[in-house]
Amino acid sequence: MRILHIVTNSDLGGAPRVVTELSARAAKDGHTCAVAAAPDGPMWRYLDVHVQRFPVYSIRREIDPLEDLKTFCSLQKLYGRFRPDIIHLHSSKAGVLGRLSALSWGIKYTRRCVYTIHGFDTILKAHNRYLPLERMLARATGAVVPVSHYDERNLRAAGICKRVVMIPNGVTNRRGMPSPDLRAASCIAEAKAQGKPIVLTIARLESPKRPDLFVDIARKITKASFFWVGNVQNPTSMLPAGTKIPENLFFLGESPEAGTLANLCDIFMLLSDYEGAPMSILEAMSCAKPVVASNVGGIPEILGEGSDAAGILVPNKPNIISNAVLSIIEKPSIANRLGAMARQKFESSYSADHMWESYLDLYKKLSKL
Repeated sequence: MRILHIVTNSDLGGAPRVVTELSARAAKDGHTCAVAAAPDGPMWRYLDVHVQRFPVYSIRREIDPLEDLKTFCSLQKLYGRFRPDIIHLHSSKAGVLGRLSALSWGIKYTRRCVYTIHGFDTILKAHNRYLPLERMLARATGAVVPVSHYDERNLRAAGICKRVVMIPNGVTNRRGMPSPDLRAASCIAEAKAQGKPIVLTIARLESPKRPDLFVDIARKITKASFFWVGNVQNPTSMLPAGTKIPENLFFLGESPEAGTLANLCDIFMLLSDYEGAPMSILEAMSCAKPVVASNVGGIPEILGEGSDAAGILVPNKPNIISNAVLSIIEKPSIANRLGAMARQKFESSYSADHMWESYLDLYKKLSKL
C-alpha cells in the first residue's frame, strides 16, 4: 500500500509525532510511505530512513491566499507523482488543502482521504468561522478521525456525522529510555539529587497551555522543582507583564525525544484550556508516572476517574491544582497507585502499535473503495 501523510507543521507537536509513529510502522510492515510537511522543523530528523520526504515550502498555519494556492498546486502535483492509495491528512490546514487538491483528481481520490483532527476544540474555539468549510469537505472524505470520544461528540454536534471513526492517539513506550538531551536531563537530575520532587510539563509555550498557572503552582509549592520542556527557553512573552519566575521553576526549551524526560519526574502536569488527546500525557503514562491535568477535552477519558484513575483531574484553579500536586508528593501510596494504573492504561489502549493497527484496518477498507 502507498501511504502519503500530509501535516502542516514539522515541529515536535502532537500531529507531527503521530505522523512519525505511523510512518515508521508503515515502513516496517513493508508499505511505501511518504511524508509531506513544512521544510524547516525537527520532525524530519525523526522520520524512519525508509520514509520518503516531500518538503512543501509554501505550507503554513496562517491564512495566506497566495501561499495556500501554491500549496494546493504542490499537493496536486504530489498526488500525481506519488499515486497514493491512502492520503492521510493531519491538522486543519493540511486537511482543507489536502482534500481540495484530492477533489481536483476526482471522487476516487477523496474517498482515499483520512483526515485526523488533533483536537477539534481548536477549530470550535479559535477558528469556528471555518466550520461550514469543514462540513462541506467532510462529505468528500473517506474518514474523519477524532482522537477522543469528546471530539467525536463535538464533531457530530457540529453536523459532521458521516464516516466518523474515533481512533485514540498512541505513543512509543518511553519507560526506561535514556534521554538524548543531556543538558535537560542533567538539569532535572541535579534538582532531583537535592531531594526535591520533580514536576514536569512538556508542551508548547503558548497561552492556551496556561504557563501563567504553571508559574503560580511553582510559587505555591517551594518544596518541589518545576520544569517546562517546550518550544522556547524565554517565557516572558507568554506571561503577564511583570511576572517573576520563582527560583524553583526552570524553562528548558525544545528537547529531542522530550517524552523520555518523563522517566526523571515524580509528577507529570499538563494544564490547558483545551486539548484533544495529548501525546505528552500518554508518554508520561508509559513511564508509569502519576498525572495532574486540566479537566478538559479528551483528557478525562484518558486518565479515567475513581479507583481506575491514572491521575487527578483539576479545574484551572491554582489552589485546587496545588492541593492535587501536594497530595501526590505527600502520600507515596497515591503516587504508586496512580502510576501503576497509568502504565496499565497505556499498555491496554494507548501504545503506538494499537494506534497503527487501528489505522491500518481503516486504510485497508478505504483502499478497496
